[in-house]
Amino acid sequence: MTSTAQAGFETRTPPAERPGGFTRWSAWEIGAVVAAFVVFWPLGLLALFLKWKNGEMWKGSYEKGAPWTGFKAPDFSTWKSSASSCGFTGTGSGNAAFDAYKREQLRRLDEERRKLEEEQKAFRDFVEKVRRAKDQEEFDRFMAERNMPQSSQ
Repeated sequence: MTSTAQAGFETRTPPAERPGGFTRWSAWEIGAVVAAFVVFWPLGLLALFLKWKNGEMWKGSYEKGAPWTGFKAPDFSTWKSSASSCGFTGTGSGNAAFDAYKREQLRRLDEERRKLEEEQKAFRDFVEKVRRAKDQEEFDRFMAERNMPQSSQ
């Protein structure tokens, strides 16, 4: 790239172009970039940055911005949350009989969940009690063996 200074401003003159509208990468340039990535990855990034800065990355990159500059990001504010789209919010279906059935089933499931949690807690308490009894029995056996008089042989 050549540049000239006029009145304190730099002006860029376009690089030598081929009929496609951009300079094609030579085999040496591709090899240099690949070798730069293999030797030390920041060098590869530097080489790509320089190609991009000089406007040699894609067709028309010297005259205009990147191909994705006109991309408009989607508006996600209108999307519904996943819970409301599955019907787990408080909104009804529009059918009173189905809504009553749904409420009853959810109440029944909630009650079943509470029962299972109580059973789980009771089982945890039982396992802890068995573990303590086993530990106490092992400790008592240890103390009994320790306090036995040693017979000399």
